[in-house]
Amino acid sequence: MKMKILTVFFVLIGLAAFLGAQDAAPKVENFQARLLTGGMQYTDNVKKIKISISDYSTTDEVFNLIKIQAEQGYEPFMSAFRALNKGVFFPIGGRGNQIIIHGAHSIPTEKGRQILLYTQRQPWSQETSQRIDHRFPFMVIELNLNHKGNGTGKIYEQASIRMTPERTFEMDGYNAPPKQLWDVRPTK
Repeated sequence: MKMKILTVFFVLIGLAAFLGAQDAAPKVENFQARLLTGGMQYTDNVKKIKISISDYSTTDEVFNLIKIQAEQGYEPFMSAFRALNKGVFFPIGGRGNQIIIHGAHSIPTEKGRQILLYTQRQPWSQETSQRIDHRFPFMVIELNLNHKGNGTGKIYEQASIRMTPERTFEMDGYNAPPKQLWDVRPTK
């Protein structure tokens, strides 16, 4: 009898631990959007984009980056920034590059929320070529979502960022007009 009670007790503890671990696992947020590229004659003018966010930046992560930049300089900072993995951004179908998102913030707004994603500047489409300005080494993706998760957004392909005293990332400037995202919506 004691053995059965102990067995049931340990099974319940194991089940509680398993369910607790599932709740603690980060919830991945997936979005799909359309991007008007203004493509050339033989390319698609509209591309579907998928954005998958696995985690958001913490204040401790940003503080560590601030500390690395202050104590060790730009190159160690960029290495630490590139080591962060908060999700991916990539065109669906066709030719395109998967880009790893290194910083992510979700900010509540009156109408829903704004998601800001930060990565190192890099070509995301094999069909586009960019004029490079070394003063803008980052790319920023901005999603403006309503309470249902639908909305619009922008891609700043060449941007500069800074880290704030509140331990967040913030876009400091950009070099070219942003590309417009429309029909942003959550996917499974």
